Amino acid sequence: MHATPTTFNLLRHGQVDGPAALYGKTDVPLSQQGLRAMQAQVQHLPNADVIITSPRLRCRLFAETLAQTLSAPLIIEDALQECDFGLYDGIAFDDLTDQWLELNDFWRNPMQSTLPEAESLEAFHRRVHQCWQRLITQHQGKNCLVICHGGVIRQILAAVLAGDWQSPNWYTALQIGYASVSRISIAEYQHATPVVNFIAKPPYNELPL
Repeated sequence: MHATPTTFNLLRHGQVDGPAALYGKTDVPLSQQGLRAMQAQVQHLPNADVIITSPRLRCRLFAETLAQTLSAPLIIEDALQECDFGLYDGIAFDDLTDQWLELNDFWRNPMQSTLPEAESLEAFHRRVHQCWQRLITQHQGKNCLVICHGGVIRQILAAVLAGDWQSPNWYTALQIGYASVSRISIAEYQHATPVVNFIAKPPYNELPL
């Protein structure tokens, strides 16, 4: 049997129906615009052999519908959830004015400034990295669509590119837009190194400002 390459299309969920905030564990749904952008994006992707999704509604509901449409197996992967931002998770930034200095410290040095009752950056990275290693072992030779979150995609890219995930620049300078897709491929030969084909390609229907 001839071996085939492995492909992972990492699709970030679309715009959510909520005010600007840190959305991790909060189950905010997609906006209609966000849903349309994801629909437009997948129309230009090859049909997936398997769809793997975060359990959060902004990823899972779209994944369930797509899996049914394509008659593709669906895997809900808890480890692909976004980082848990603790007490500030899902709270509109406009309602966190008294906590702005604390949030600023987090953005300036996320490795050393964990938010109250939040998942640490180190724990988040370890969770996603372990999941990624499992996925590339379990799905060899398949075309995989992974529907998840911007933070998760950054951690996977850090694993493949040996990026400095502890640096704040990894989060501020690497933009992973709503409904964008990043592709990682692994050649069919044994011990092949994963290759990043492209990062954060926007939806085809996205118009310039």
